[in-house]
Amino acid sequence: MNTKHASSALAALLATLAVLPAFAQQPSKPAQQAERPAAAARDMDPNTLVNGALQIAQLVDSGKTGEVWDGASAVAKKSVDRKKFVDGIDAQRKPRGAVAGRRWTSVNRHFTQGTKELPAGAYANVEFDTLYAGNKVGHELVSFRLDEDGTWRLSGYVIK
Repeated sequence: MNTKHASSALAALLATLAVLPAFAQQPSKPAQQAERPAAAARDMDPNTLVNGALQIAQLVDSGKTGEVWDGASAVAKKSVDRKKFVDGIDAQRKPRGAVAGRRWTSVNRHFTQGTKELPAGAYANVEFDTLYAGNKVGHELVSFRLDEDGTWRLSGYVIK
């Protein structure tokens, strides 16, 4: 896949994860404002999250880890620079070999008021059990954050 096609694929992924404008209406009370991200986290279709996470995992499979970082949330980009993200994931991924199969095992969504490590907001996680060449088994976690513009973007990717 060339860079133009990969960028198009990433743009399509972000469009797939975009939240419908139902949450764009301004609430009249501060309590309602705090509820908007939590409602968006609850209302996001789990199938859309799984499909988005699968696309991200497949980009990593095809060596496009840098493009995954390019489309990530600003929260993710603040926590790790591009080179460290790419080198870290590629170092974990390469010894495992080709993916022979991948099965999602859970989808969860949550809202946090914020911690020292995690800014306030709506988050979603998709977990996969992954089978690699030679019957090596692994576990992948793809995390998303609902950004301020109403788009779900990658906030983390971990291989265990």
